[in-house]
Amino acid sequence: MTDVSQILHAIQQLQQDNATLRQANNDLHQTMTSIQATMKTSLANPALVAPQVHHQAPKVALPDKFDGTRSKYRGFINQLCLVFQLQPDRYPDGQTQVGLLGTLLTGPALSWFAPLLEQNSPLLDDLDAFLDDFEPAFGDSDKARTAANKIRSLTQGNRPASTYASEFRLLACDLTWGESALIDQFHEHLRSDVKDLLLTMKDPTTLNEAITNAIQCDNCLFE
Repeated sequence: MTDVSQILHAIQQLQQDNATLRQANNDLHQTMTSIQATMKTSLANPALVAPQVHHQAPKVALPDKFDGTRSKYRGFINQLCLVFQLQPDRYPDGQTQVGLLGTLLTGPALSWFAPLLEQNSPLLDDLDAFLDDFEPAFGDSDKARTAANKIRSLTQGNRPASTYASEFRLLACDLTWGESALIDQFHEHLRSDVKDLLLTMKDPTTLNEAITNAIQCDNCLFE
């Protein structure tokens, strides 16, 4: 009888083990089915599993406050436009852009801005419209004449040709002179030793070429 009892016990144990294996097999089958369904969905919609890339806007320094000095107007506006380009999510529209500009005004410029704010002017929502009114008040009213006067008196002196060229380019932006006139004006006020070395080079046809040649000659003289 003992042998029969042991056999029955062994059979029961096998049945239990078999039931456990069947359950484990069912669980594994369900898991595999779920994985396959997920893979099919992912292949059909790659965007669902694509990693989310968040581009953090670069940190930029704000320009110094603008008090209305005409000679500082252009640099102030250019720096602000650069901030808007680098941080479009932070300053996405005219309202946020003009708002930032307003916080950077002081002195007479702030006095000019204050009535717009108090009256909730439509200019506060449109940067281009705002600048159309702001520039005549504090910008250069005659850029071409001012640029022409400055470029005629601009000289290289003891500075590197690259520094002279940078100032020359900035002034040339406001002029409608042709390439030949700009090249002549640029050459005229280079240092004499740079001009002497330029005689060994091919005559330039563009201002960019003239500037490149002058910088190369200047660098050679200081090697």
